Amino acid sequence: MGKFMGEDDIYIDKFFELINLRFAPSLGTMPDDFGGIDEMVALQREFQIFKKGRSLRDSAAIMNLGGFWNQRAKNRWYSLLDNLKNHKSNFRDLNGDEAIVTALIENLGSGAPYPVFFKAHDLRDGNNLVLIVEADTPLFYIETKYLTISLPMQPRRAGEGPATMAR
Repeated sequence: MGKFMGEDDIYIDKFFELINLRFAPSLGTMPDDFGGIDEMVALQREFQIFKKGRSLRDSAAIMNLGGFWNQRAKNRWYSLLDNLKNHKSNFRDLNGDEAIVTALIENLGSGAPYPVFFKAHDLRDGNNLVLIVEADTPLFYIETKYLTISLPMQPRRAGEGPATMAR
């Protein structure tokens, strides 16, 4: 799916950074510390940002998680997210999109939600599933359990443009 982004693959880390900040662990208890997972729980409760029948792509657009650097890169990122419906997952026999949305709904609605960490794994190794892992520690330098969501991606070849994208 890095291939999916074409020459805009340089923005992939920025898109992950944006979404990971939205779901980051709580920073503290002071009013100015509000954000991350606590804010996402409140937003989910109030606005149902994630709901069955709404794609991850649409929820990401609602939260403006397509960045502001480059319109083409934003649209390719949203297309990449939309394409997750064409991947299987390791979560309840759901496709990748449904699995992520369901996992986020359940996590945000639980009494003790995990922060969420999005990342990618190399699908060239034969694993083209969307992977969802609860109570994971994806960052060795942060001793916090996360709900980890890993998207299957592959690099583009040098000089190669984006894959054909259906709308």
